[in-house]
Amino acid sequence: MYTKDYVLSTTTFYNEENGSELANFFSLRDNSSKEWNLKNTVDYLQKISEDNELDFESEIILHLRVLKSIGEKKFDDAFRGQLAILQNIVKYLQSDSENWMVPLANTVCVDLRYLLNAYDKYESTNKKLKLERYNDFQKKYIDIMMMYFRICSNDIRAPARQSKRWTIMFIVNQMLKVYHKIKKFHLTTGLTKTIFMCPDKNTFPIAHIVTFYYYTGCKEIFEGKFNDARENLTIAFEGCHRSSIKNKTLILKKLIPLNMLHGIMPSKDLLDKYNLDIFKELTESIKMGNVQKFRECIDVNEVYYMKCGIYLLLQKLINLAYRNLFKKFFLIANNHIIPVDTIAAILKKFDDPDTDYDKAQSLLVNMIYRGTLRGYLSHAHKKVVLSKKDPFPTGKQVFDKATKSINEIGHN
Repeated sequence: MYTKDYVLSTTTFYNEENGSELANFFSLRDNSSKEWNLKNTVDYLQKISEDNELDFESEIILHLRVLKSIGEKKFDDAFRGQLAILQNIVKYLQSDSENWMVPLANTVCVDLRYLLNAYDKYESTNKKLKLERYNDFQKKYIDIMMMYFRICSNDIRAPARQSKRWTIMFIVNQMLKVYHKIKKFHLTTGLTKTIFMCPDKNTFPIAHIVTFYYYTGCKEIFEGKFNDARENLTIAFEGCHRSSIKNKTLILKKLIPLNMLHGIMPSKDLLDKYNLDIFKELTESIKMGNVQKFRECIDVNEVYYMKCGIYLLLQKLINLAYRNLFKKFFLIANNHIIPVDTIAAILKKFDDPDTDYDKAQSLLVNMIYRGTLRGYLSHAHKKVVLSKKDPFPTGKQVFDKATKSINEIGHN
C-alpha cells in the first residue's frame, strides 16, 4: 500500500541500485500496492516527494500522476505521463554504470504498452480525434522503444551477464506485439533479423524466446511463409512450460492448421486437452473427404477463424478434403481409370449438389496441376486416368508443390 514510508523507501532502492524493487514500486499491474487511504492522497504523496527532495523525485511524481489519471479514466494523460517516465529512464541507461535499471525500464515499457491498449479500447465521443491521438501515441511508443533498443544493443563493454544486450529480445517482443495488433508486419522485418543474427539468441530467457518465436510465426503466416511459420511456432510450443496451457492453446490455434497443410491431423486427445473443439469437425471432414461438411465448418466458424488469423490458411485445406474423397472412391473402385461423370456424381453427394460434368472436369484439371492428384485427363474418352504409382501424394508433397508454385508466381 502507498504510504509516506513506502514512497520514502525509493531512496533506499535507488542508493542500493535495487532495480527489481524500484520496478515493483513503478509497476501499474501490482494493484494491491496501488491503494491508499484518504490520508495518503496522490497530492499528499507528491508533496512528500518534493519536500524530501527524493532521488528519482520527478519520476515518482509522474508515476503518482499516472495512477491518478488511470483512476479518472484519462488514459491519454496516463500514457503521456508513463512515456515521460520511460524517456527519463532511457536517458539514465545511456550511462554504462546504470545497467541495474533494466528491470525498471522493462516494467515501465510493458505498462506503457498496456496504457496504449487501454486508450485504444476506451470509448470516446470524438472518434476522429481519438484515432489521431492513438496513431501519435503508437509512433511515440515505437520511437522510445527503438531508442531503448539501440542503447541496449550497443552495450558491448559491460561483462556478458551484466550487459544490457540481454534485454534486446524483450524490447523486440514489445514492438512485435504492437505491430501484430495493427497488422503492420512488414515493419518488423528488421527487428526479427537482428535477433536471428544474434549468435547467442537461444540463451535469452525462455519466456522471451517463446514470445519471439510465436509473434515471428504469426508474421510469417501473414506473409505466406508457412514452412518458416510452422518451424517457429513449433519452437514456441515446445519451449512453453507444460503448465502454460493458455499459451500453448494460443500457439496451437495457428500451429494445428499449419500441420494440417502438411497432412498431419490433430489427435482427439490433443484437441480435448487444450479445449480446441473448434477443430474437431473440421479435422473429421477432411479425413472423411466430406467437402460439403468442410465448407459448413468454415462458414459456421468464419468469424472465429478470422479473429485467430487462420481463415485463409484453413481455406487451403479444401484440396486435402478433395484428395481424401477421391482416394476413398479409388480404393473402393479399385480402378485407375474413372469416368468424369462418376466424379461429378460423387461431388454432387459430398460437395455441391449442382456439380455438372464441366465443373467436375475443371476441378480435376486444377487438382492435377496443383499436384493433389497424379494422372491426366482424357478428353476424348471423358475419363481421368490416375497414375498407377502413388496417385495420391501425401499432404506434405501437395503442400511443397503448392508452395513452390506460389513462390514462382511471386518471382515473375
